[in-house]
Amino acid sequence: MIQRIQTLYLFVAAILSALSAFVLPMYSLDEITLEATANAATFGGFGGSMAFFSGAILLYRNLKLQLLIVRLSMVLSLLVLGALIWIIQGNGGSAALGVVIPFVNIVLAFMASKGIQKDEAKLRSLDRLR
Repeated sequence: MIQRIQTLYLFVAAILSALSAFVLPMYSLDEITLEATANAATFGGFGGSMAFFSGAILLYRNLKLQLLIVRLSMVLSLLVLGALIWIIQGNGGSAALGVVIPFVNIVLAFMASKGIQKDEAKLRSLDRLR
């Protein structure tokens, strides 16, 4: 359902994951700029987070499962951020613009989870009225 704000947060997070996987530079090593496709862990992590965010959009009827998927995508984005930091520190490289995207995805997923929790609370209050 597009009229819910958490759907927009999840959609933006999915688009950012797709952009960062294929377009945005992640880090540079020895004056060579590398994207997420240069490392299988980061590419798989961005692909998985994109799939989780997209799948969570489609689970609007089951709010508990949607909340679980959003929280799993937050953990996956955190793992991708950790992998990027580990790669950059281990190889002596420097970070580029794409390293910020997992952090932005975590913030968007947190805001989406708050919206889902508000919807759940609203549904529970309506059930009490019946």
